[in-house]
Amino acid sequence: MATPKTSLHLVVVLLLLSVSVSNAGHHRPRTLHVPVFPRDAVFPPPPVSTKRNGLLRQRLAADAARYASLVDDTAAASGHDRRLHSPVYTGIPFETGEYFASVGVGTPSTEALLVIDTGSDLVWLQCSPCRRCYAQTGRVFDPRRSATYRRIPCSSTQCRALRYPGCDVGVTGGCEYVIAYGDGSSSTGDLATDRLAFANDTCVHNVTLGCGRDNEGLFDSAAGLLGVGRGRMSISTQVAPAYGRVFEYCLGDRTTAASRTSYLVFGRAADQLPHAAAFTALLTNPRRPSLYYVDMNGFSVGGERVTGFSNASLRLDAATGRGGVVVDSGTAISRFARDAYAALRDAFDARAAAAGMRKLEREYSVFDSCYDLRGRPAASAPPIVLHFAGGADMALPPENYFLPIDGGRQQRRRTAYHCLGFEAADNGLSVIGNVQQQGFRVVFDVEKERIGFAPNGCAV
Repeated sequence: MATPKTSLHLVVVLLLLSVSVSNAGHHRPRTLHVPVFPRDAVFPPPPVSTKRNGLLRQRLAADAARYASLVDDTAAASGHDRRLHSPVYTGIPFETGEYFASVGVGTPSTEALLVIDTGSDLVWLQCSPCRRCYAQTGRVFDPRRSATYRRIPCSSTQCRALRYPGCDVGVTGGCEYVIAYGDGSSSTGDLATDRLAFANDTCVHNVTLGCGRDNEGLFDSAAGLLGVGRGRMSISTQVAPAYGRVFEYCLGDRTTAASRTSYLVFGRAADQLPHAAAFTALLTNPRRPSLYYVDMNGFSVGGERVTGFSNASLRLDAATGRGGVVVDSGTAISRFARDAYAALRDAFDARAAAAGMRKLEREYSVFDSCYDLRGRPAASAPPIVLHFAGGADMALPPENYFLPIDGGRQQRRRTAYHCLGFEAADNGLSVIGNVQQQGFRVVFDVEKERIGFAPNGCAV
Protein backbone atom coordinates (compact mmCIF):
# COMPACT_ATOMS: atom_id res chain seq x y z
CA MET A 1 0.00 0.00 0.00
CA ALA A 2 1.48 3.36 -1.01
CA THR A 3 1.51 6.02 1.71
CA PRO A 4 1.67 9.75 0.89
CA LYS A 5 4.88 11.42 1.93
CA THR A 6 3.15 13.69 4.41
CA SER A 7 1.52 10.71 6.06
CA LEU A 8 4.84 8.92 6.48
CA HIS A 9 6.04 11.50 8.96
CA LEU A 10 2.83 11.08 10.95
CA VAL A 11 3.28 7.30 10.88
CA VAL A 12 6.78 7.61 12.28
CA VAL A 13 5.78 10.03 15.03
CA LEU A 14 2.78 8.02 16.17
CA LEU A 15 4.75 4.78 16.04
CA LEU A 16 7.62 6.11 18.09
CA LEU A 17 5.53 7.92 20.68
CA SER A 18 3.73 4.68 21.53
CA VAL A 19 6.94 3.15 22.93
CA SER A 20 7.72 3.64 26.62
CA VAL A 21 10.68 2.56 28.74
CA SER A 22 10.97 1.50 32.36
CA ASN A 23 13.39 -0.33 34.63
CA ALA A 24 13.43 -1.81 38.10
CA GLY A 25 14.93 1.35 39.63
CA HIS A 26 12.29 3.61 38.03
CA HIS A 27 15.08 5.60 36.33
CA ARG A 28 15.24 5.34 32.59
CA PRO A 29 18.82 4.44 31.58
CA ARG A 30 20.35 6.59 28.88
CA THR A 31 21.32 3.59 26.82
CA LEU A 32 20.02 0.08 26.23
CA HIS A 33 22.70 -2.59 26.42
CA VAL A 34 22.36 -6.04 24.85
CA PRO A 35 25.32 -8.33 25.69
CA VAL A 36 26.57 -10.31 22.71
CA PHE A 37 28.42 -13.61 22.83
CA PRO A 38 29.89 -15.80 20.08
CA ARG A 39 27.80 -18.88 19.44
CA ASP A 40 30.63 -21.17 20.55
CA ALA A 41 30.78 -19.46 23.94
CA VAL A 42 27.26 -20.67 24.74
CA PHE A 43 26.62 -23.58 22.37
CA PRO A 44 29.88 -25.56 21.99
CA PRO A 45 30.35 -26.91 18.45
CA PRO A 46 30.92 -30.63 17.84
CA PRO A 47 34.47 -31.97 18.17
CA VAL A 48 36.79 -31.47 15.22
CA SER A 49 36.21 -34.21 12.69
CA THR A 50 36.70 -34.99 9.04
CA LYS A 51 33.26 -33.41 8.50
CA ARG A 52 34.52 -29.91 9.26
CA ASN A 53 34.77 -28.94 5.62
CA GLY A 54 31.24 -30.23 5.12
CA LEU A 55 30.03 -27.94 7.89
CA LEU A 56 32.00 -25.07 6.36
CA ARG A 57 30.32 -25.62 3.01
CA GLN A 58 26.90 -25.59 4.69
CA ARG A 59 27.68 -22.34 6.49
CA LEU A 60 29.01 -20.72 3.33
CA ALA A 61 25.95 -21.87 1.39
CA ALA A 62 23.73 -20.25 4.01
CA ASP A 63 25.86 -17.12 3.79
CA ALA A 64 25.45 -17.03 0.02
CA ALA A 65 21.68 -17.20 0.50
CA ARG A 66 21.89 -14.34 2.98
CA TYR A 67 23.80 -12.25 0.45
CA ALA A 68 21.15 -13.07 -2.14
CA SER A 69 18.51 -11.68 0.22
CA LEU A 70 20.38 -8.36 0.38
CA VAL A 71 20.72 -8.14 -3.38
CA ASP A 72 17.10 -9.05 -4.08
CA ASP A 73 14.80 -6.03 -3.83
CA THR A 74 12.13 -8.19 -2.19
CA ALA A 75 14.31 -8.36 0.92
CA ALA A 76 13.22 -4.86 2.03
CA ALA A 77 10.91 -5.56 4.14
CA SER A 78 22.86 10.05 36.31
CA GLY A 79 24.78 7.33 38.22
CA HIS A 80 22.45 4.80 36.65
CA ASP A 81 23.24 2.53 33.71
CA ARG A 82 22.92 4.68 30.62
CA ARG A 83 22.81 1.88 28.09
CA LEU A 84 20.30 -0.64 26.75
CA HIS A 85 22.03 -4.02 26.52
CA SER A 86 21.36 -7.53 25.22
CA PRO A 87 23.52 -10.66 25.22
CA VAL A 88 24.81 -11.73 21.81
CA TYR A 89 25.77 -15.22 20.64
CA THR A 90 27.32 -16.46 17.40
CA GLY A 91 25.70 -19.03 15.13
CA ILE A 92 28.56 -21.53 14.81
CA PRO A 93 26.88 -24.32 16.83
CA PHE A 94 23.86 -23.91 14.57
CA GLU A 95 26.04 -23.98 11.45
CA THR A 96 25.22 -20.42 10.45
CA GLY A 97 27.18 -17.18 10.33
CA GLU A 98 24.79 -14.93 12.25
CA TYR A 99 25.00 -13.42 15.72
CA PHE A 100 22.10 -13.65 18.15
CA ALA A 101 20.79 -11.20 20.75
CA SER A 102 19.10 -12.55 23.85
CA VAL A 103 15.93 -10.56 24.58
CA GLY A 104 12.99 -11.21 26.91
CA VAL A 105 9.59 -11.00 25.22
CA GLY A 106 6.24 -10.53 26.98
CA THR A 107 5.06 -10.50 30.62
CA PRO A 108 6.34 -12.71 32.13
CA SER A 109 9.33 -12.76 29.80
CA THR A 110 10.15 -15.59 27.45
CA GLU A 111 13.82 -15.56 26.47
CA ALA A 112 14.26 -15.36 22.71
CA LEU A 113 17.44 -15.64 20.65
CA LEU A 114 16.95 -13.21 17.76
CA VAL A 115 19.26 -12.80 14.77
CA ILE A 116 20.76 -9.30 14.78
CA ASP A 117 19.96 -8.03 11.32
CA THR A 118 21.04 -4.61 10.07
CA GLY A 119 19.59 -5.51 6.68
CA SER A 120 15.91 -5.55 7.71
CA ASP A 121 13.51 -3.64 9.94
CA LEU A 122 10.73 -5.72 11.43
CA VAL A 123 11.24 -7.43 14.79
CA TRP A 124 9.53 -10.83 14.64
CA LEU A 125 9.59 -14.18 16.36
CA GLN A 126 7.86 -17.53 16.10
CA CYS A 127 4.63 -17.82 18.07
CA SER A 128 2.54 -20.64 19.46
CA PRO A 129 0.18 -22.04 18.28
CA CYS A 130 2.05 -22.30 15.01
CA ARG A 131 0.76 -23.43 11.65
CA ARG A 132 4.32 -24.05 10.47
CA CYS A 133 7.44 -23.42 12.55
CA TYR A 134 11.03 -24.56 12.18
CA ALA A 135 12.95 -26.02 15.12
CA GLN A 136 14.32 -23.30 17.38
CA THR A 137 16.46 -23.27 20.50
CA GLY A 138 14.38 -22.58 23.60
CA ARG A 139 10.65 -22.25 24.13
CA VAL A 140 8.46 -20.81 21.39
CA PHE A 141 6.75 -17.61 22.55
CA ASP A 142 3.08 -18.05 23.45
CA PRO A 143 1.30 -14.67 23.33
CA ARG A 144 -1.66 -16.09 25.27
CA ARG A 145 0.57 -16.21 28.35
CA SER A 146 1.73 -12.60 28.05
CA ALA A 147 -0.28 -9.99 29.95
CA THR A 148 1.14 -7.19 27.78
CA TYR A 149 0.55 -8.69 24.33
CA ARG A 150 -1.87 -6.73 22.13
CA ARG A 151 -2.94 -7.30 18.52
CA ILE A 152 -2.68 -4.24 16.30
CA PRO A 153 -5.86 -3.39 14.36
CA CYS A 154 -5.91 -3.13 10.59
CA SER A 155 -6.73 0.57 10.79
CA SER A 156 -3.56 1.41 12.76
CA THR A 157 -0.69 3.52 11.50
CA GLN A 158 1.68 0.62 12.21
CA CYS A 159 -0.29 -1.65 9.90
CA ARG A 160 -0.30 0.91 7.12
CA ALA A 161 3.46 1.32 7.54
CA LEU A 162 4.04 -2.30 6.46
CA ARG A 163 5.20 -2.90 2.92
CA TYR A 164 2.69 -5.75 2.52
CA PRO A 165 -0.09 -5.22 5.10
CA GLY A 166 -2.88 -7.72 5.50
CA CYS A 167 -6.04 -7.96 7.55
CA ASP A 168 -7.56 -10.84 9.49
CA VAL A 169 -11.12 -11.09 8.23
CA GLY A 170 -12.15 -12.93 11.39
CA VAL A 171 -13.53 -11.55 14.65
CA THR A 172 -10.31 -9.83 15.71
CA GLY A 173 -9.84 -7.70 12.59
CA GLY A 174 -6.16 -7.68 13.43
CA CYS A 175 -3.29 -6.63 11.19
CA GLU A 176 -1.23 -9.33 9.54
CA TYR A 177 2.30 -9.02 8.18
CA VAL A 178 4.11 -10.89 5.43
CA ILE A 179 7.87 -10.66 5.09
CA ALA A 180 9.79 -12.51 2.39
CA TYR A 181 13.54 -12.59 1.90
CA GLY A 182 15.44 -13.03 -1.33
CA ASP A 183 16.79 -16.43 -0.21
CA GLY A 184 13.29 -17.91 -0.03
CA SER A 185 12.89 -17.53 3.74
CA SER A 186 9.68 -15.97 5.00
CA SER A 187 7.51 -15.23 8.01
CA THR A 188 3.78 -14.54 8.18
CA GLY A 189 1.69 -13.76 11.23
CA ASP A 190 0.03 -11.19 13.45
CA LEU A 191 1.32 -7.66 13.95
CA ALA A 192 1.22 -6.83 17.65
CA THR A 193 2.81 -4.90 20.49
CA ASP A 194 4.47 -6.32 23.57
CA ARG A 195 7.20 -5.68 26.10
CA LEU A 196 10.89 -6.38 25.45
CA ALA A 197 13.20 -6.92 28.44
CA PHE A 198 16.93 -6.22 28.19
CA ALA A 199 19.94 -7.31 30.22
CA ASN A 200 20.14 -4.25 32.49
CA ASP A 201 16.62 -4.75 33.90
CA THR A 202 15.24 -2.23 31.44
CA CYS A 203 11.94 -2.92 29.73
CA VAL A 204 10.70 -1.28 26.55
CA HIS A 205 6.91 -1.34 26.37
CA ASN A 206 4.60 -1.35 23.37
CA VAL A 207 7.22 -2.49 20.88
CA THR A 208 5.69 -3.25 17.50
CA LEU A 209 6.63 -6.77 16.47
CA GLY A 210 5.55 -9.68 14.31
CA CYS A 211 4.16 -12.81 15.91
CA GLY A 212 5.01 -15.44 13.32
CA ARG A 213 2.51 -18.25 12.77
CA ASP A 214 3.94 -19.54 9.49
CA ASN A 215 7.74 -19.45 9.18
CA GLU A 216 10.31 -21.18 7.03
CA GLY A 217 13.81 -20.78 5.72
CA LEU A 218 17.30 -20.25 7.08
CA PHE A 219 16.43 -19.26 10.63
CA ASP A 220 17.08 -22.65 12.25
CA SER A 221 17.64 -22.43 16.02
CA ALA A 222 16.92 -18.68 16.24
CA ALA A 223 13.54 -17.58 17.59
CA GLY A 224 13.30 -14.85 14.94
CA LEU A 225 14.91 -11.60 13.83
CA LEU A 226 15.80 -8.37 15.62
CA GLY A 227 15.59 -5.86 12.78
CA VAL A 228 17.96 -2.93 13.38
CA GLY A 229 17.79 -1.39 9.90
CA ARG A 230 17.04 2.28 9.22
CA GLY A 231 13.32 1.83 8.56
CA ARG A 232 10.31 2.90 10.63
CA MET A 233 9.59 -0.54 12.11
CA SER A 234 13.10 -1.40 13.32
CA ILE A 235 13.86 -1.61 17.03
CA SER A 236 16.53 1.08 16.64
CA THR A 237 13.91 3.49 15.28
CA GLN A 238 11.26 2.53 17.83
CA VAL A 239 13.52 3.28 20.81
CA ALA A 240 14.90 6.47 19.21
CA PRO A 241 12.70 8.88 21.24
CA ALA A 242 14.35 7.60 24.43
CA TYR A 243 17.84 6.73 23.21
CA GLY A 244 18.43 8.61 19.98
CA ARG A 245 18.99 7.18 16.52
CA VAL A 246 22.32 5.59 17.31
CA PHE A 247 23.43 2.08 18.25
CA GLU A 248 26.63 0.10 18.28
CA TYR A 249 27.80 -3.46 18.58
CA CYS A 250 30.97 -5.45 18.99
CA LEU A 251 30.93 -8.97 17.55
CA GLY A 252 33.53 -11.09 19.26
CA ASP A 253 35.57 -13.98 17.94
CA ARG A 254 33.02 -16.71 17.26
CA THR A 255 35.52 -19.47 18.09
CA THR A 256 36.46 -18.53 21.65
CA ALA A 257 34.64 -18.17 24.94
CA ALA A 258 36.66 -14.99 25.57
CA SER A 259 34.09 -13.21 23.41
CA ARG A 260 31.58 -12.89 26.23
CA THR A 261 32.30 -9.18 26.08
CA SER A 262 30.38 -8.91 22.81
CA TYR A 263 27.38 -6.62 23.02
CA LEU A 264 24.67 -4.63 21.30
CA VAL A 265 23.92 -1.15 22.71
CA PHE A 266 21.28 1.42 21.85
CA GLY A 267 21.97 4.99 22.96
CA ARG A 268 24.22 8.03 22.76
CA ALA A 269 26.96 6.38 24.84
CA ALA A 270 28.18 5.36 21.41
CA ASP A 271 29.85 8.80 21.33
CA GLN A 272 32.27 7.64 24.01
CA LEU A 273 34.69 6.12 21.54
CA PRO A 274 38.47 5.79 21.93
CA HIS A 275 40.74 8.10 19.97
CA ALA A 276 41.50 5.20 17.60
CA ALA A 277 37.93 5.28 16.27
CA ALA A 278 37.49 6.30 12.65
CA PHE A 279 34.21 7.65 11.23
CA THR A 280 33.05 7.77 7.65
CA ALA A 281 29.88 9.16 6.11
CA LEU A 282 26.70 7.08 6.18
CA LEU A 283 25.18 7.06 2.71
CA THR A 284 21.51 6.61 1.80
CA ASN A 285 20.20 4.59 -1.11
CA PRO A 286 16.68 5.87 -1.91
CA ARG A 287 15.85 2.48 -3.40
CA ARG A 288 17.16 0.53 -0.38
CA PRO A 289 16.67 3.00 2.50
CA SER A 290 16.98 0.44 5.29
CA LEU A 291 20.59 -0.54 4.50
CA TYR A 292 23.72 1.09 5.91
CA TYR A 293 25.90 2.21 3.00
CA VAL A 294 29.43 3.57 3.34
CA ASP A 295 31.75 5.25 0.83
CA MET A 296 34.57 2.73 0.61
CA ASN A 297 37.35 3.72 -1.76
CA GLY A 298 39.90 0.93 -1.71
CA PHE A 299 42.32 -1.38 0.03
CA SER A 300 45.95 -1.60 1.04
CA VAL A 301 47.97 -4.82 1.23
CA GLY A 302 51.34 -4.84 2.94
CA GLY A 303 51.24 -1.06 3.27
CA GLU A 304 50.72 -0.42 -0.46
CA ARG A 305 47.51 0.79 -2.06
CA VAL A 306 45.82 -1.81 -4.28
CA THR A 307 45.44 -0.72 -7.90
CA GLY A 308 44.09 -2.36 -11.02
CA PHE A 309 40.35 -1.89 -10.52
CA SER A 310 37.85 0.86 -11.16
CA ASN A 311 36.83 3.02 -8.20
CA ALA A 312 33.33 2.97 -9.66
CA SER A 313 33.16 -0.71 -8.73
CA LEU A 314 32.60 0.20 -5.07
CA ARG A 315 30.51 3.32 -5.65
CA LEU A 316 26.79 3.61 -4.98
CA ASP A 317 24.78 4.84 -7.96
CA ALA A 318 21.97 6.72 -6.23
CA ALA A 319 20.08 7.14 -9.50
CA THR A 320 19.74 3.41 -10.14
CA GLY A 321 20.23 2.13 -6.57
CA ARG A 322 22.90 -0.29 -7.76
CA GLY A 323 26.38 -0.90 -6.43
CA GLY A 324 27.81 0.53 -3.24
CA VAL A 325 29.16 -1.05 -0.07
CA VAL A 326 26.91 -2.11 2.83
CA VAL A 327 27.96 -2.82 6.43
CA ASP A 328 25.90 -5.88 7.38
CA SER A 329 25.65 -7.92 10.58
CA GLY A 330 23.96 -10.92 8.96
CA THR A 331 26.46 -11.69 6.18
CA ALA A 332 29.56 -13.56 7.36
CA ILE A 333 32.10 -13.24 4.53
CA SER A 334 32.75 -9.86 2.89
CA ARG A 335 32.08 -9.61 -0.82
CA PHE A 336 33.46 -7.02 -3.21
CA ALA A 337 32.80 -6.29 -6.89
CA ARG A 338 34.66 -8.87 -8.95
CA ASP A 339 37.37 -6.58 -10.35
CA ALA A 340 38.01 -5.08 -6.90
CA TYR A 341 38.19 -8.53 -5.30
CA ALA A 342 40.54 -9.82 -8.01
CA ALA A 343 42.87 -6.85 -7.51
CA LEU A 344 42.86 -7.40 -3.73
CA ARG A 345 43.53 -11.13 -4.09
CA ASP A 346 46.34 -10.64 -6.61
CA ALA A 347 48.02 -8.04 -4.41
CA PHE A 348 47.79 -10.41 -1.44
CA ASP A 349 49.20 -13.33 -3.44
CA ALA A 350 52.10 -11.22 -4.70
CA ARG A 351 53.01 -10.12 -1.18
CA ALA A 352 52.62 -13.66 0.17
CA ALA A 353 54.88 -15.08 -2.58
CA ALA A 354 57.55 -12.48 -1.82
CA ALA A 355 57.44 -13.59 1.82
CA GLY A 356 57.95 -17.23 0.82
CA MET A 357 54.42 -18.44 1.63
CA ARG A 358 53.33 -21.58 -0.25
CA LYS A 359 50.05 -21.15 -2.15
CA LEU A 360 47.94 -24.22 -2.80
CA GLU A 361 46.91 -25.11 -6.34
CA ARG A 362 43.37 -26.08 -5.39
CA GLU A 363 40.46 -23.97 -4.14
CA TYR A 364 38.56 -24.62 -0.93
CA SER A 365 34.83 -24.04 -1.17
CA VAL A 366 34.37 -20.40 -2.24
CA PHE A 367 37.97 -19.44 -1.44
CA ASP A 368 40.45 -19.32 -4.32
CA SER A 369 43.56 -18.10 -2.50
CA CYS A 370 44.67 -20.67 0.11
CA TYR A 371 48.03 -21.42 1.72
CA ASP A 372 49.87 -24.16 3.58
CA LEU A 373 51.74 -22.17 6.19
CA ARG A 374 54.04 -25.11 7.15
CA GLY A 375 54.66 -23.90 10.67
CA ARG A 376 54.37 -20.21 9.92
CA PRO A 377 52.05 -18.20 12.20
CA ALA A 378 48.87 -16.86 10.58
CA ALA A 379 49.98 -13.43 11.77
CA SER A 380 52.70 -13.52 9.11
CA ALA A 381 50.05 -12.94 6.42
CA PRO A 382 50.37 -9.63 4.54
CA PRO A 383 48.35 -6.97 6.42
CA ILE A 384 45.12 -5.69 4.85
CA VAL A 385 43.48 -2.28 5.43
CA LEU A 386 40.06 -1.16 4.19
CA HIS A 387 39.91 2.54 3.24
CA PHE A 388 36.84 4.78 3.50
CA ALA A 389 36.05 8.34 2.51
CA GLY A 390 37.13 11.00 4.97
CA GLY A 391 40.38 9.23 5.80
CA ALA A 392 38.80 6.47 7.87
CA ASP A 393 40.75 3.21 7.82
CA MET A 394 39.91 -0.26 9.11
CA ALA A 395 43.12 -2.23 9.67
CA LEU A 396 42.05 -5.86 9.84
CA PRO A 397 43.80 -8.28 12.19
CA PRO A 398 44.90 -11.48 10.39
CA GLU A 399 42.22 -13.60 12.05
CA ASN A 400 39.58 -11.42 10.36
CA TYR A 401 40.71 -12.19 6.81
CA PHE A 402 43.12 -15.16 6.84
CA LEU A 403 40.83 -17.99 7.85
CA PRO A 404 41.84 -21.51 8.94
CA ILE A 405 40.50 -24.34 6.78
CA ASP A 406 40.78 -28.03 7.63
CA GLY A 407 43.01 -29.54 4.95
CA GLY A 408 42.35 -33.15 5.92
CA ARG A 409 44.93 -35.76 6.94
CA GLN A 410 48.33 -36.04 5.32
CA GLN A 411 51.00 -38.43 6.54
CA ARG A 412 49.05 -39.23 9.72
CA ARG A 413 48.67 -35.64 10.78
CA ARG A 414 45.91 -33.15 10.33
CA THR A 415 46.84 -30.16 8.22
CA ALA A 416 45.41 -26.71 8.71
CA TYR A 417 45.38 -24.47 5.66
CA HIS A 418 44.51 -20.78 5.61
CA CYS A 419 42.50 -18.97 2.95
CA LEU A 420 41.97 -15.33 2.07
CA GLY A 421 38.50 -14.81 3.53
CA PHE A 422 36.78 -12.69 0.88
CA GLU A 423 34.56 -13.44 -2.10
CA ALA A 424 33.74 -11.82 -5.42
CA ALA A 425 30.31 -10.24 -5.80
CA ASP A 426 28.72 -10.55 -9.22
CA ASN A 427 25.51 -8.70 -8.39
CA GLY A 428 26.85 -5.18 -7.95
CA LEU A 429 26.40 -4.91 -4.18
CA SER A 430 29.52 -5.16 -2.01
CA VAL A 431 29.15 -6.16 1.65
CA ILE A 432 31.43 -5.90 4.69
CA GLY A 433 30.50 -9.03 6.65
CA ASN A 434 30.66 -9.89 10.31
CA VAL A 435 33.84 -11.99 10.06
CA GLN A 436 35.75 -8.88 9.00
CA GLN A 437 33.94 -6.83 11.69
CA GLN A 438 34.93 -9.17 14.53
CA GLY A 439 36.49 -7.34 17.46
CA PHE A 440 35.63 -3.87 16.12
CA ARG A 441 33.31 -1.50 17.88
CA VAL A 442 30.96 -0.52 15.04
CA VAL A 443 28.79 2.57 15.59
CA PHE A 444 25.71 3.24 13.45
CA ASP A 445 24.99 6.92 14.05
CA VAL A 446 22.00 7.81 11.92
CA GLU A 447 21.54 11.18 13.65
CA LYS A 448 24.99 12.37 12.58
CA GLU A 449 24.93 10.35 9.34
CA ARG A 450 28.11 8.43 10.00
CA ILE A 451 29.48 4.98 10.80
CA GLY A 452 32.47 4.48 13.07
CA PHE A 453 34.99 1.66 13.52
CA ALA A 454 37.22 1.25 16.58
CA PRO A 455 39.63 -1.71 16.91
CA ASN A 456 39.69 -3.83 20.07
CA GLY A 457 36.18 -2.58 20.72
CA CYS A 458 34.76 -5.51 22.70
CA ALA A 459 36.79 -4.66 25.82
CA VAL A 460 34.59 -1.76 27.01
